[in-house]
Amino acid sequence: MLQESKPTFSACGGSSPVRRLLLVLGLVAMLSGVSNAADVNVRPTSIAAEEGVLHDCLIEPNVVTQVGSSTQGVIERLLVDRGDEVRKGQPLAELVSDIERLSVEQARARATMTSDIAAREADLALATHNLKRIVKLQSQSLVPRQQRDEAFARQQVADAALVQARDTHELARLELARVEEQLSQRTISSPVDGVVVELLRFPGEFVYDKPVLTVAEIDPLRVEVILPGSAFGRVRVGDVASVYPEFGSGDPVSAVVDVVDPLLDTRSGTFGIRLTLPNTDRAIVAGQQCRVSFGATVEHAAADD
Repeated sequence: MLQESKPTFSACGGSSPVRRLLLVLGLVAMLSGVSNAADVNVRPTSIAAEEGVLHDCLIEPNVVTQVGSSTQGVIERLLVDRGDEVRKGQPLAELVSDIERLSVEQARARATMTSDIAAREADLALATHNLKRIVKLQSQSLVPRQQRDEAFARQQVADAALVQARDTHELARLELARVEEQLSQRTISSPVDGVVVELLRFPGEFVYDKPVLTVAEIDPLRVEVILPGSAFGRVRVGDVASVYPEFGSGDPVSAVVDVVDPLLDTRSGTFGIRLTLPNTDRAIVAGQQCRVSFGATVEHAAADD
């Protein structure tokens, strides 16, 4: 008795190993295409779109200056320490200045001397009185004209001597100002309001072309931002932005655009912006990272980049 045979199929549609391999490769290709399509659909078109229209930025001191001396010498003493707040013009260090102080005292003594002027004024008064007397006598033909001429010459010489004495006194005054300025240069002063960041030289060291210490101006602060080229021309000097410091309460602070680069960076297609951030209470620490948000027009341009 014959039994009816039923066809059998494997899970791969056949038992051929080649067909099984081709089917596996096809499934892998299909899954890879779906994954790539999903990546294309969800990948942000710009940094701004990925980060919610907040741009990375960096908060820096407005000025960091290495303060040096305009004249060479040996440091006598430091008047500040690291971390001290300083004001513009505040003395920071002093060089050895014994000779300069003596020069100032000598020049001040000369500048205050008026005896020579007083003597020349007396000579002029006497010469003028004699001239008047001889002119009167000569008008009465009691003295020769030559004597009158000599009296007139003596009066002119006395007058010139008085002018010379006054000029000498003025030169002494200028010399005093010069040596006083030389003495003041022996004191190193802060060029800005800020804080002492680092001490580079110490008492007993010779300085001339090397900085003595570093001072940073932290009010206001400087915020540096890099924006994509599509936002170029949309940010202008004077615009206000919201800055979110890395450390702190998390509340935004307002900063004003101070500088906008006039050119794009050819390699990255970006441009830089500098903002001024007030820091009167010293609550914001310089050197930290931050996020910054501009107006809707700028953010829309960045999102479309």
